[in-house]
Amino acid sequence: MGLGHDISREFIAVPDGAKGQLLFKWPDRQIRRFTSAIVDVDELAIFISQGRVIGILQPGRHRIDATELPFLGDVSDKLSGGNAYDSELFFVSTHEFPDLTFGGPVDSVRDPETRLVVALRAYGDFALQVVDPAALITKLTGTVDLADPAAVIGWAADQVLKAVRTVVIAHIVNDEWPVLGLAARTPDIEAGTVPAANQALATYGIRVTRFGNVTVSLSDEDAEQLRTLARDTAYTALTGSFGAYAQGEALLGAGKGMANGQGGGNEALGIASLGLGAGVLGAFAGAQPAAPAVAVAPAAALAAPAPIAPVATATPAAFCSHCGHALVSGALFCSACGSAVATTP
Repeated sequence: MGLGHDISREFIAVPDGAKGQLLFKWPDRQIRRFTSAIVDVDELAIFISQGRVIGILQPGRHRIDATELPFLGDVSDKLSGGNAYDSELFFVSTHEFPDLTFGGPVDSVRDPETRLVVALRAYGDFALQVVDPAALITKLTGTVDLADPAAVIGWAADQVLKAVRTVVIAHIVNDEWPVLGLAARTPDIEAGTVPAANQALATYGIRVTRFGNVTVSLSDEDAEQLRTLARDTAYTALTGSFGAYAQGEALLGAGKGMANGQGGGNEALGIASLGLGAGVLGAFAGAQPAAPAVAVAPAAALAAPAPIAPVATATPAAFCSHCGHALVSGALFCSACGSAVATTP
């Protein structure tokens, strides 16, 4: 155990479990003299004293000794007799870190088409790279816990979300982008967000190299509200007034209900409602309603009285004994002279 412990103290390097981190802070502030600092090919080692960078180690193996690293002479620990150096040490990875995620609310904004106020949110992933390790350490000191790499990534993700917010809201307000259909604007959003994010991150020595799967959306309730209002507005414009559109909607609904047997069996009313609804739909399409199949009689024909059916005339059965006029069978008087008809007992 003692041998292993002594060997472990002879080397300063990023442990295997932290190799995938953006940065790693060496846990000991007292760095022993004559130990070896091993810096990987995609890393830089940064020595910090009193909030300022005193030295940077490039990839390779370095002996911790002021004779080889003169900057360490300023932080020699007098209490240890010069056998230790009092400094913070950070290892910063310089390769690209892909698939980092961001997300959260964007803002409430008025939709240019419907004038409704809706709440937008955004999420996606991005890639990050450190371009100035010294600036990263010194500028973020006191802002986030540098010993927690997740806190640094979270802070960067917040800056990315702010950039997305700025770009999206500016386009909606200034360029009148409709909220519905923002997915079609994804390339424009990404192209605008990369420089906006990097402008904010440049001071801290990091940059966004690319975005992926950026999505700007709204809640299901707001989306449904926008779709409904957009439909109603379009139909109202086609029919000329909202009242006409509402009447057509009611007639169409009644006709469907009748056709489905929901109108108490009144099929005639259902057919009439469907006919009126079809007329409204014809107006939506910009066409006149189709003429009814059954021809309607003109007003003069409707006002004329119906002809009286002729009374059937019976076959004559005899002649009047006074004037010789033919008698109707069963008549009691002659229709010509009015004489009583003699009856046969």
